[in-house]
Amino acid sequence: MRKLISFGRGPARMDLIQGLCGGLLALFLLMHLHLEASILIGPEAFDAVAWFLHAGWADPAGHGYAAMVVAAALIVLSLLGLHVWAALRRVPIEFRQWRALSRHLGHVRHGGTWLWGAQLLTGIALMLVLPVHLITMMTQPHHIGVEPSALRIVNEGGWLLYGLLLPLAVLHAVVGLVRLVLKWWPNFGRRRTLRRLAAAVVVYLLVLGGFSLGAHVSNGLSLNQGKTVMAGN
Repeated sequence: MRKLISFGRGPARMDLIQGLCGGLLALFLLMHLHLEASILIGPEAFDAVAWFLHAGWADPAGHGYAAMVVAAALIVLSLLGLHVWAALRRVPIEFRQWRALSRHLGHVRHGGTWLWGAQLLTGIALMLVLPVHLITMMTQPHHIGVEPSALRIVNEGGWLLYGLLLPLAVLHAVVGLVRLVLKWWPNFGRRRTLRRLAAAVVVYLLVLGGFSLGAHVSNGLSLNQGKTVMAGN
């Protein structure tokens, strides 16, 4: 019997690219948030992490190389581009598609459907917010440390950028990992347990990232106050 439709391997390959890049980005986010949380231990710990990431251990002068930060940002940006390119085929682009999706979410009470909807909305928002952060890292690779990071967050509106980026990135990444498990492990039986674990991870990462951001804001305000006192004297 002659085939009426030939699907080919294209969709499967796109799914693989989307899942692989998304999984790598999610794991990078988990590592990044925990490295950023070194500020909670103290300024010396945060500067030590920045020194290590700049490859200060390989620099005879001990300053490190800004190219390391630029290279890392480029890798993340490339993974993001591939992930978005593979995922865009599933994004509604017409008003009637959005209307149909809204009606579907309103009538279908299914956890997987709501997870997909949350990932769709956070993904669209991240496409607007995340490149700003990556471009900042590439254009200001030397400004990673306790003082420059704190001043950028307080004086240049970084608190607003990271305040938006944190919940969007955490929710998108954790939901994405859950959907990857359910997609590639169809016989996974404890879905309710997995979702509860995912909710706990989201709360944990939001608290961790929120306290880290608060520490940077506190340091920035203290530095500004110190400069004001010195200028007054």
